[in-house]
Amino acid sequence: MPSTASPESAPRSIAQLSAAADEYDFDPAVHLRYWIRSASAILRQARVYDDEEAYDEAYVLYLRYAQLVLNRLHTHPEAKKAPERTQLVALSKKLTPILSRLQELKPIIEKSNAEYGEIQRRLVQRRAELAKLRKSTETEGDHAEPIAAVDSADYLLDMQGLRAADHPELLMLNQQAHLPLAREAEPDIAPHDQYAYPSLPSRDIANFSSISAVIPPEKPQKLPYAAEAPALAVRQNKTIEHRPVAATEGGTPLRTVFLPSELRSSFLEVALPNTRKNLETCGILCGVLNRNAFFVTDLVIPEQDSTSDTCATKDEEGVFNFLDENDLFTLGWIHTHPTQTCFLSSVDLHTQNSYQLMLTESIAIVCAPMHEPSWGIFRLTDPPGIKTITNCHQPGTFHPHPEKNIYTNAKRPAGHVFIRDGLPFKIVDLRNK
Repeated sequence: MPSTASPESAPRSIAQLSAAADEYDFDPAVHLRYWIRSASAILRQARVYDDEEAYDEAYVLYLRYAQLVLNRLHTHPEAKKAPERTQLVALSKKLTPILSRLQELKPIIEKSNAEYGEIQRRLVQRRAELAKLRKSTETEGDHAEPIAAVDSADYLLDMQGLRAADHPELLMLNQQAHLPLAREAEPDIAPHDQYAYPSLPSRDIANFSSISAVIPPEKPQKLPYAAEAPALAVRQNKTIEHRPVAATEGGTPLRTVFLPSELRSSFLEVALPNTRKNLETCGILCGVLNRNAFFVTDLVIPEQDSTSDTCATKDEEGVFNFLDENDLFTLGWIHTHPTQTCFLSSVDLHTQNSYQLMLTESIAIVCAPMHEPSWGIFRLTDPPGIKTITNCHQPGTFHPHPEKNIYTNAKRPAGHVFIRDGLPFKIVDLRNK
């Protein structure tokens, strides 16, 4: 997944981005079809970040895709089987433009990093000047001269193309110059759950380009220093990001997943005929990536075989083709437990593992309408959950997993899933079509 470093942190060099691209474990024990789907998801993410001018994130993902296809996937034990062999050929045909784009991004990133370094150098100089001004103020007891000097320094920066309003740290230094010398320290970062949510218009499933057309904010005004800092910040590569607010057990940041609050009740209505017969129903959560966060925009009901305790998707490739045609990410799944309580069964754990192998942020929603709690949002832990289930080859649909802490709650405040009112979504029922 892409880097989720704080927007205030220093940009990474090409060498650091290349190292980040290789930060994944290629496990041949995982079926090749999941690696193929993962590669496709990586490429789709890279293109989104590229379109949003998040060039460092795009570079990492383009390079990871290239490494997977060139160096890893063809070594998989299933690489010579059909249809995997045909799919690998299709992935390889996409390499030429990707490698060209990597070469185009290098000078863009290097120039951005050089500009960042120059800004930091001038900030150090500015801090030194400001310290001298404060010392002079303490000695003379006169605020007029230092304020005038700071304004003069602002003008100099403006003339050099480094407007304080374009750089939050410069803006903060300017604000400090107008404050009394004695004040208490204020927090630098606002609470994690403060977000500016984009308005996601209703869309046809074949056209959702409007989500990327988020109007950029106006340049910040000079606010009192004590005002809360926004939870969204402008990065050096122009994109506005949702900051991750959760991480895996191993410390890997998890991008936020926004879930429409009405989706669960709508799914239960679709599932009601099966629920009355004590049959499980499942659906696939699909959506888009926008400004470093995922939005669930589609609930796809696939063809399926159901019992009171299981639900198996049919025509999996047909479902994936549908998602590819409509440029959607697979973000997890939702299913009912008409006779059981709200938990992930052993078969559910293996199903969820396949989703998280393709996308780390994927979730499982369980609805148990006859029990309390009646629903929950879960993910496998990492570690130990994903590795445990990946290495599990016990026979039978239901079998015990003696390890503890295999899965956990994924809903905020502990997890990475935010439930929001008013987010648009549609239901696409593929059964009997």
